[in-house]
Amino acid sequence: MTKARRLGVATLALYALDPFLHTLTFEHVEGPAVKVVFLTFGEHGIVVDRMDDIATQIGQAIAKLHDGGLIHKDLTTNLLLKSGTNQLVIFDFGLSYASTLPEEKAVDLYVLERALTSMHSSCGNVIDRILAAYKKTSKQWSSTMSKLSQVQQRGRKRTIVG
Repeated sequence: MTKARRLGVATLALYALDPFLHTLTFEHVEGPAVKVVFLTFGEHGIVVDRMDDIATQIGQAIAKLHDGGLIHKDLTTNLLLKSGTNQLVIFDFGLSYASTLPEEKAVDLYVLERALTSMHSSCGNVIDRILAAYKKTSKQWSSTMSKLSQVQQRGRKRTIVG
C-alpha cells in the first residue's frame, strides 16, 4: 500500500501495526464500494457520467500501479468511493507483488474483466472504458494490451474446453 501511495494511487492509510497481536489498523473510509454502485446501475439503470468517472479512475489507478511495477493480483469491484469527493480508494493489497512483466499486468486486468463480466454484465462495456483510461495513463500500455489479448484467448479456450 505504501508503494501504491507513492505512485499516486489513493489507498487506505495504515495507522498502526501490532506485531504481537498480528493486527493492522487502517483508516476508515466512508462511502460505497464500486460493487454496490454497479449493482445499483443494474437495478435502476446506468448513470453514464458516474460510470465514466468510476471507470476512468479505475483505469488510471491500475495504470499507475502497473507503470510503477506493482501488480494488485486481486482486482475486483471491491474498491471504495470516498463519500463527498467520489475519489476511488484501492485496498486489499494482500496478494500484491512487484513485477514489470506485461504478462503479469495483463493477468491483473483479465481478473478484473472476469469479475466485471460475472457480476456486472448489466453495466455493459465498462471494461472498455477502464481500458481506455488505462491506455491514456500508462506509458507501457501497448505491451500489456498485446499480452491481454493472449490471456483472453487462453481464458476463452479454457472456458470452451471445460
